[in-house]
Amino acid sequence: MRVIVGRIGRPHGIRGEVVIGVRTDEPDLRFAAGAVLDVGRSPEGPADGGQLKVVSARWHSGQLLVAFGGVTDRTAAGDLTGSWLSVDSGQLPEVTDPDECRS
Repeated sequence: MRVIVGRIGRPHGIRGEVVIGVRTDEPDLRFAAGAVLDVGRSPEGPADGGQLKVVSARWHSGQLLVAFGGVTDRTAAGDLTGSWLSVDSGQLPEVTDPDECRS
């Protein structure tokens, strides 16, 4: 099962960074350098846009800025705007809180 962790927003700067609309409780873990995320155009649909590898992530004025491998300029970053980022639920750590459930 796919779990949405974020949505790619507008480009930031000229070097390919994008603003991420965070949809996870652990953004520093999900968007750590080296993390591989699946890309899709719809939150309900399949991850039909391939995968992106996080090169770097940083917080700036309360927003998460992420650079992905192969995305080196503002134009390439702009092409990703609106894409949903997800991971396979099998990649997530086990739930230890009895009040939490993963369906």
